[in-house]
Amino acid sequence: MGRFRWIFFDLFDTLCTVDEPVYYEGKRAAAEACGLDFDAFMAAWKATSPEASTGALRSPYARAEASLAAMGCSDRRAAAEVARLDVETIQHCVRWYGGAQGALGALRERGFSLGLISNATATTAFAVGPLGLRGLLDVLVFSYEAGVVKPDPAIFRFALNRAGAAPESSLFIGDGANHELDAARDFGLATLCMDHPEKALSFRDPDGLSSPDHPRVGGFEELLSLEDLAEAAPVD
Repeated sequence: MGRFRWIFFDLFDTLCTVDEPVYYEGKRAAAEACGLDFDAFMAAWKATSPEASTGALRSPYARAEASLAAMGCSDRRAAAEVARLDVETIQHCVRWYGGAQGALGALRERGFSLGLISNATATTAFAVGPLGLRGLLDVLVFSYEAGVVKPDPAIFRFALNRAGAAPESSLFIGDGANHELDAARDFGLATLCMDHPEKALSFRDPDGLSSPDHPRVGGFEELLSLEDLAEAAPVD
């Protein structure tokens, strides 16, 4: 029998990637709609990321309003347009990696329960439906609802409690950003680095990468060939 019952995935650069040109085109449209300089708008937008990712800004509108306020703009119609474009952009720029959906289906057929642990803002919720995440995963945990971001161990505790999973029978698979693999291992989960050749590099902090000593695969075909993932551990 296998050693894992639950497999938890990161979302961005693991299951899905972000089409960077589409993302920045959407943000440029938002800046232009408000008559703002693009670089200044992006700086203000990025500055709200910590609050948006931990749920202090709990909606696309709240983040748009805060970003514009930092630039001295209090126009509610402008904030509403920025929020609309934020939602529209994420629905168009996030796409599955090739083989991801099929791999999730195969893992379920092998008896695994599947979860998601993602650093994300409330805008990500608007991509859940178009991506069909709820039909492929049993538990979805986003940092904006958990109130903490990886690598804080509390987000892993939150996810395991929601799933009713034990760390020793769980595997976390991620690209390694935000020291997530190190944090998962420290919390007692087994870890695996999903090292896709294609990544959204402009969102990647080279100083936040996990240590290189985690086992790694380069794609979903390789993932499915792993001996440890041939069969799920039995339910106690």
